[in-house]
Amino acid sequence: CSVMNGGNVGGGANGNASNAAVMTPLVLWHGSMDLTAHPDLYKAQLHKLGTAVEGRLANDVDARASGIIVNTSGLIEDVGYSYILEAIQAFKINVVLVLGHDRLYSMLGTHFKKQAKEEEERKKKMEEEAPQTTPQSSSSTLTPIPKLIKLPRSGGVVSRDAAFRRASRSQSIKRYFYGDILPPKSPDATNANATASSSISPTTAATSPLQYQFTPNLIETPIHSLHLHKLTSLSLTASLLPVSSKQSTDPIQITTLPSSEITSKFQHSVWAVCHPSAVEKFERADAASNGGGKKARELFLAGVAGFVVVEKVDAEREMVSLLSPCGGSLPSGHMLVGDVAWME
Repeated sequence: CSVMNGGNVGGGANGNASNAAVMTPLVLWHGSMDLTAHPDLYKAQLHKLGTAVEGRLANDVDARASGIIVNTSGLIEDVGYSYILEAIQAFKINVVLVLGHDRLYSMLGTHFKKQAKEEEERKKKMEEEAPQTTPQSSSSTLTPIPKLIKLPRSGGVVSRDAAFRRASRSQSIKRYFYGDILPPKSPDATNANATASSSISPTTAATSPLQYQFTPNLIETPIHSLHLHKLTSLSLTASLLPVSSKQSTDPIQITTLPSSEITSKFQHSVWAVCHPSAVEKFERADAASNGGGKKARELFLAGVAGFVVVEKVDAEREMVSLLSPCGGSLPSGHMLVGDVAWME
């Protein structure tokens, strides 16, 4: 499983015992290059992935025996630290490896010691309230404390700068649409056709265009058939709430943009295409419940069908040209938008 930065397209395998050989990836759309922009959504998506992984492990003996490795982001300050703790809880991690970061190791060590003390106090309280409870049953309800291990960083390893991460992110998006670069033909294959080979100069061969695995398609879609959904968080701080009270509204809110706002400003934007099943649940959800918050979860916590890039918005023809990895019509006209963009 991977919890990644860069739009936060997180992935986890989902399946069951009857078709364990078929790996269906669960991909969630976060829609922002800034991990701190929507902390409530990020934490909710962590728990969604954790639930999916737990279901997979429960139905697959081999996967359960091998376990999982969760790779978190490099953000460890403020909200980033809370993300790490949330990931440990969501995926029920029992071993935490800290690679070459003394401060993070110290912070996690202090947290786990405090957690162990709280769990011990809770265990004593449970035994006092229910003396007939066996030690095994009481210990089974306690939260296990992960084992913390610090690993040294290999010599010569440096942190990736922002420019490298941007280039890597752009290359990953391009690979999604075009696939990997095909290797050049072997000399044996070239010599098989001597006549053709002799007519190609070394300069021409060196400047021949690269060949990719896939050929994406350009799909034209009427603007009126598209429904763009944008996340609008509504998270209230403790200072804005009454004493000892919690926020009643769901912090994950959604706004559906009108067709008039689908303009050229979306050119080069990356959109996530919603699954038809998620759209159906979204449309059936009670719009008045929590101000529509539950509707937002139906889309942002459901796996997306894929991604498209806006190549052009023709306002006169009221058409949008979308770069799609496959031909044919889109699974649905409902799209999740954010601040992720890509240009060849």
